[in-house]
Amino acid sequence: MDIFQKGDLSAADQILAENFVWRNPNVPSELAHGPEGVKKIASAARDIMPDLNIKHDYTMSKGDQVLIRWTMTGIPKKDLFGIPASIKPTSAVGFDLFRIANGKIVEMWQLFGPGTW
Repeated sequence: MDIFQKGDLSAADQILAENFVWRNPNVPSELAHGPEGVKKIASAARDIMPDLNIKHDYTMSKGDQVLIRWTMTGIPKKDLFGIPASIKPTSAVGFDLFRIANGKIVEMWQLFGPGTW
């Protein structure tokens, strides 16, 4: 959450494995691997939506997996992963399923859709 919400890109190196894979059909394959791709996406997201806010609505864990249901809000200045640019606040709701190994996130499966966009 610090990576996107606060723009703390160094957090990616702390919590993501070098071989991390982001499984989301909207994420370009060249950015879906490793901490560096996540940093680029987070930077772009915060540039496009400077007032980005992410709220964790529900968290559940079992074994090596963690599931988070979240709500994202903000005003996108440009299109972002299928969310159109707007002058009005918009929101999206989604689920992230993380797999953890050796204390780091190695995979994330992500689905999200419109809240108010």
